[in-house]
Amino acid sequence: MFIAVMRLSFFKRTLFWDVEIETLSIEKDWFFIIERVLEFGDIKDLKCLVLTFSKDQIQSVIKNSRILSPRTISFCNAIGYAS
Repeated sequence: MFIAVMRLSFFKRTLFWDVEIETLSIEKDWFFIIERVLEFGDIKDLKCLVLTFSKDQIQSVIKNSRILSPRTISFCNAIGYAS
C-alpha cells in the first residue's frame, strides 16, 4: 500500500482536484487515474504513468474512455499507445 500511495504522490495533486488523493487505489481506480493523467497531465506525469501502469491498461483507457478528447487520443496514437 505504501508503494501505491508513493506512486500516486508522483502525480500533481491538481490532477485530482475533486477527490482525496489518499483515498485512491492504484488497483481499484486505475481507469480513473489514467484518464486524468492522459487528459490533464504534463510530460512528467506521463512518464510516471508509464512506470506505474501497464501498456495494456493505458490502451484500454484510451479505447474505452468517454472523456478523453480527440486531441489526447491523437497524441496517444502519435506516441504509440493508441491501438
